[in-house]
Amino acid sequence: MNIEGLDTLDNKILDVLKDNARATFSEIGEKVGLSRVAVKNRMEVLEKNGIIKGYTTVIDKTKVPLGVQFILDVEAIPELYQDVVEVLATDRFLRQVYSTTGDCRLHAIGFAPNMNTLESHANHLFLRTKGIRKLSWHLLLKIIKDEDGGVEYVRYQKSEHLEGEQS
Repeated sequence: MNIEGLDTLDNKILDVLKDNARATFSEIGEKVGLSRVAVKNRMEVLEKNGIIKGYTTVIDKTKVPLGVQFILDVEAIPELYQDVVEVLATDRFLRQVYSTTGDCRLHAIGFAPNMNTLESHANHLFLRTKGIRKLSWHLLLKIIKDEDGGVEYVRYQKSEHLEGEQS
């Protein structure tokens, strides 16, 4: 990690925390070449300055057997765009929903427990959501780069390749 404005040691501490937020001050100190007390003091400053906002457990719901992570692309009818946004924003299978460039387009990333559920749900969305002009879905094979450090994403995940499209 390299956050400009922080020295090398603080960046090394953040690297260790990114990989293991439960690491002890001693463990971090061993990895970055500082004492336990020096690590504690530096982390307190990083917390006080808002660089470290908290420590969390990341639960990977995509590790469910047979589960599939997917990408959904939607083109909405302009007059009904906001209705489509509301449906997608409250959809239980979608983890992130983005408004993108293009003619009333939305992009979403989701997770379904299995292929049958994904296929059924995509068809349901397309047929039952008033305002969807076009919907396509794609399985996510693996994440090659994740700058956010896995906070909400899983790195290097593999699944079977399959695509579907309706229009």
